[in-house]
Amino acid sequence: MAEKDVLSQEEIDALLESVEESEEAPLKAETEAVESSESFSEKTAADAKEEEEASAFAETKKGDGVKALKFTGQERIVKGELPVLDKIYDRAVRLFMSDIYTLTAKDFEVKQESLLVIKHRDFMMSLPNPSLMSIYKFQPLRGKGIILFDSTFIYDLVDYYFGGSSQFYAQKNRTDYTATELRVMDVVTTKLVDNLIKAWTPIVSLNITKHNEETNPQLVNIAEAEEMLLVARFNLNFGKEEGAFYIIIPYSMVEPLKQQLEIGASRSDDEIDPNWIKLLIEELMDVELTISSVMGRTNDTLDAVMNWKAGDFIPLEVNDIVTLDIEGIPSFTATLGSANDKRALQIIDIIKY
Repeated sequence: MAEKDVLSQEEIDALLESVEESEEAPLKAETEAVESSESFSEKTAADAKEEEEASAFAETKKGDGVKALKFTGQERIVKGELPVLDKIYDRAVRLFMSDIYTLTAKDFEVKQESLLVIKHRDFMMSLPNPSLMSIYKFQPLRGKGIILFDSTFIYDLVDYYFGGSSQFYAQKNRTDYTATELRVMDVVTTKLVDNLIKAWTPIVSLNITKHNEETNPQLVNIAEAEEMLLVARFNLNFGKEEGAFYIIIPYSMVEPLKQQLEIGASRSDDEIDPNWIKLLIEELMDVELTISSVMGRTNDTLDAVMNWKAGDFIPLEVNDIVTLDIEGIPSFTATLGSANDKRALQIIDIIKY
């Protein structure tokens, strides 16, 4: 073999090195693929285990009767009736009907329906458009209320107000009210508000002021959509047809007065129950009091007090007249004495403030 065909040692080392690198590359890639596959398998197994535990937990809770609770979507539960509120409305409407008689020279029959508790959203969706709604603030109560008149009531009442006989039926397909109707109803609503203030007086003194007026129920919002409303409906018989008006307030408005509206109005000052006063006095007479008096007093230093020991005598300055305290409050002056072989005090005078 010729000398030029023989590889040098450096060329042989370079060839061997390139061969080793080409063999290691696939091996490294295969190793990384195996590690990735193992990692993915471990992650999948962990996820599957978590899902299995969550499912088991859910099944356990389901079996125990546990339900998910959404605090933001809870419905308000209104318990009990408000008979006093019905009486308030009854009195206000009777006064209101006297005013209606003065305005129209007609004596109408009115019927009060049971107080309705309904969600704000549901009630507003049930109202026809238009409906004349006057929004009022019932201060000092929080929130706003509505006095609502339907189209039949407005049409027939205005007809009688101007001397008509309501021989025609109210227009059911109207889209708005005339300026004359609005002016007449403003007078009527003002009288109803005045009567409401009078009827509420035994419970709370209200200042009812007008806030706004609207005819489209979808544009009225006096509470949250899920909040409960107290709706009082009154039907007025006009002869051929019936109209209605409503007094609507949020339940949260009268909640601070709930006890009074359930039990009854408080008595005024001139209606004090003498039996209640008698029972109160009897209960007060049985109250136990702590009575005390300082018989003697002395002053000494802290050093002397620290050196006191059993058997020591402490001199006291005893006064002829002492103070008699009742529950820690100086109430009488007294002198020292004895009664039935016991220490006693004889009251001299009452301490006045």
